[in-house]
Amino acid sequence: MASSKRPLNDGLDGAFEYDSYGNRRLPNSPYLGNSTNGSILSFEDRSWDGLWSELLNAEFETCDHEQQLHSNPKTKTATLSHDTEGEIESWAANSLQQHPEPFLFQESNPGETSSSGTKSSFIEKMCYGMIHRILVQVKGDMSEVDAKLKANNQNAAGDYYRFSVGTSDNDNTEVVLRFPDYTEFGRLNLHTSKALGPLIDPGIVLLDAIGTTKALCEAIGRATKLSDARVRIDINVYGSERDAKNVGRHLSSNKVYLQHPDTQRPGTIYNNPHLLKFPDTEILGNNDQIALPPDRFLKFDDAGVLEKTIAGVYASLTRGTKLDKVEGDRRIETKLLPHQQEALDFLIQRENGPIPLEFCLWKPIEGDENWYQHAVTKAKTRTPNEETGDGILADEMGMGKSLSILALIVSSHKVATEWIKTQTSESSEHSQVSQKLSPATLVVVPSAILINEWLNEIKIHLDGTLRTLKYHGKQRKSLTASIENTDIVLTTYHTLVADFGEKLSPLHKINWFRVVLDEAHIIRRQTTTFYRAVSELKARSRWCLSGTPIQNRLEDIGALFAFIQARPFHSIAMFRRFVTIPFNESEERRAVATRNLTLLLESLCLRRSRELLHLPDSNDRLRVVEFSPKEREQYDQTMKTMNRALRQKAGESHSKNIFGMFQIQLQLRILCNHGTYQHAFSWNRRSMLNEREAALCSVGDTGQVNCSACRQSIPMLGSNNVYRQYTGSCTHVLCSECLEDNEQSDIEAIDCPLCAMSGVPLTSYGPRTGVGEGHETYLKHEGYSSKMAALISDIREDLWKKKSIVFSCWTNTLNLIERYLRLESLPFQRIDGECPLGRRQKILNEFSSTSTIPILIMTTGTGAYGLNLTAANRVFIIEPQWNPSVENQAISRAIRMRQNESVLVTRYIVKDTVEQEMRSQQERKLKMAEIGNSTFSQ
Repeated sequence: MASSKRPLNDGLDGAFEYDSYGNRRLPNSPYLGNSTNGSILSFEDRSWDGLWSELLNAEFETCDHEQQLHSNPKTKTATLSHDTEGEIESWAANSLQQHPEPFLFQESNPGETSSSGTKSSFIEKMCYGMIHRILVQVKGDMSEVDAKLKANNQNAAGDYYRFSVGTSDNDNTEVVLRFPDYTEFGRLNLHTSKALGPLIDPGIVLLDAIGTTKALCEAIGRATKLSDARVRIDINVYGSERDAKNVGRHLSSNKVYLQHPDTQRPGTIYNNPHLLKFPDTEILGNNDQIALPPDRFLKFDDAGVLEKTIAGVYASLTRGTKLDKVEGDRRIETKLLPHQQEALDFLIQRENGPIPLEFCLWKPIEGDENWYQHAVTKAKTRTPNEETGDGILADEMGMGKSLSILALIVSSHKVATEWIKTQTSESSEHSQVSQKLSPATLVVVPSAILINEWLNEIKIHLDGTLRTLKYHGKQRKSLTASIENTDIVLTTYHTLVADFGEKLSPLHKINWFRVVLDEAHIIRRQTTTFYRAVSELKARSRWCLSGTPIQNRLEDIGALFAFIQARPFHSIAMFRRFVTIPFNESEERRAVATRNLTLLLESLCLRRSRELLHLPDSNDRLRVVEFSPKEREQYDQTMKTMNRALRQKAGESHSKNIFGMFQIQLQLRILCNHGTYQHAFSWNRRSMLNEREAALCSVGDTGQVNCSACRQSIPMLGSNNVYRQYTGSCTHVLCSECLEDNEQSDIEAIDCPLCAMSGVPLTSYGPRTGVGEGHETYLKHEGYSSKMAALISDIREDLWKKKSIVFSCWTNTLNLIERYLRLESLPFQRIDGECPLGRRQKILNEFSSTSTIPILIMTTGTGAYGLNLTAANRVFIIEPQWNPSVENQAISRAIRMRQNESVLVTRYIVKDTVEQEMRSQQERKLKMAEIGNSTFSQ
């Protein structure tokens, strides 16, 4: 009799291979584990980092999954850290269970009030851990308290006595312990009350206060007066799996850390969000988990604390309010906006002086003007270091930092000429053989497409009198002689590194008047060759441009201080000593570190928010789409069959089925887009392209990958080849720089350049959309998608009055959108990861400058990196993301300086699907963030 449990691979009897042990597995599918009963396929255990690395064919240098959800400064929306893996696991735990009973437990006393004071009969079975030895001030008459402890044995488990925990009836900021009759036993100290209070009243956690009856009675018996009646108890924290990481962050931000519980409620699972878990290691059993002592946790930055601290520092800066408006030179044909005129004042102050005394780091000592003291290090000297020459322009994205720098270049043209004369004269007097001098400004950018953006800015804003050179490409060495006769030289970090590896690097042989790093956060890690290459450049002035100077850690901006040579912080060790280390030592030392960072930023950096631009508010619209009956039937069947493959024995954790959870939610999300155009899932029709693109958007903009050609670490979103897959067994990932160097023409079909160099015969590349499946056969020829129908209807409204950009995570979804647009005869252009840089620039120019192309469709990851899309005033987001940062960056590309019209952002979700659950989880996290913010504001 044939088995009925073949949910994913009907009709694949001949598609199996056997390993050396005789276990059956599907070819080219490393994610399937051994069969457990001869016919059921199971998912192989793995870590999230292992999954991302495998899907992206990437060597991860760093993969910081804590990502900030971009906030709206106009509405003061709370920021929060995002954890894609946690979101997927939470969704799986709450949406894929067929038997919920084992995952809930009955409270000890039916009808007992929970810690929030509300009736609660069930709570999800997760013990986060124990808060160890909390000091409790006992209340009331000690003899009565002693009698209750001894009498209420029914509330004790062995020698352990359990109190309920809640907020005081008289003061909701005070957390108290109660006997079963609801009378108060005692109150917690202020520190712990502050941490637990915001979690209790919303019912986010259930708390058990546990102490031994003998120890409690002995402590009370020793008290000679009421103030001496203090006892130590442990508090166990329980809650849902979906809230575990948020609760963990909230507690650690208040310096409360969870330890291994001595005892816990029967049947509960122990999962401590404060435990250090390492990739590719199995979670230990309950009795083997090792929790670090509380003081050790101070060595690790808490993402929430760092975000809030940095936001507070930025908000406290006053430099921007004490600047004059400086008109641009006549060669600037674009009228500078007020905030850019003030930026020009800052740039000139920092570069040539004088710097106002209140923003100098070296200040004269009162009473002795011959001595100076450093505001941060407190070092004293008679001859302070020169403070002019360098700085950081850190205005938020879209405020026109490049135009401000162009205004500085033009205004200092005469100063640059005088500097050349002075340096030449000094070298002649001392008979020194110095580097070749140049009055030019060297601008270093991340990619060739950003060189084009700068060239476009120069063309638009300047009068054409400044000479500009693009030092990039295979023929760049032939341009060396022309460098001497230019005012602006544009190159990329990759080009700089490539030349740096040679003894005669043309750009390193020159002493520049000015070096400007665009997107300077790229050099935030000093161990990279990017940093070493730029730090070896010689220049009179050094500038960093970055809207995100601090991304994941304080040392990000420490690297920028080191690059601009802000002595003594030209050494990263000094930044660590005065900022990074004290920030993680204690609350008192953190305040000192925050003060030091603020002083450095006030002096060396200008940071303003986009509120200054008074941009028109974006209008957000949510379109809730309903499936047709056939789409719903296919969705439900996919959920049912894939869930069967994931299901394990009752009580086992889902954490072992990382790929299973990822694959199920991926298939359901794609169904929401493609409807009945989507084939029923089977392993021989898996889309590797879909999986890679979903992984890219999950990792987001902080993920790093090493280019297979130049070996440089680059942001995931800077790699065209994250999307691109060559045929055969090629798994090379190439940065856009290396791709451009090897592109012979604007033709889509080329071989992998690395494979071609090695002599491996390959046909032209194409997306490897599935196992044994071609690009054209991924979608059915016939079908229906409710979401696509809604999109086309929305695009048709004001089609020729407003330009539209449509973003989707998946190339295959773009294929379906393209099919719908062609059927409706709607003109459009398309950009995805397979679009060469040359063609991409042509498309952007055509979309921006002509009225014949009203629609641009593009992959979300491509749109989030280095583009200016202000021509559009309608943005359509086809699907929600677990990690919304990439999506928000793409939207921000359209909401920038000189955007005159309000941008309409339309998001689509399908009702009663994983998409609606994703949105609900994000809203829940925002509420959690608001609770945390209210705590920090106290």
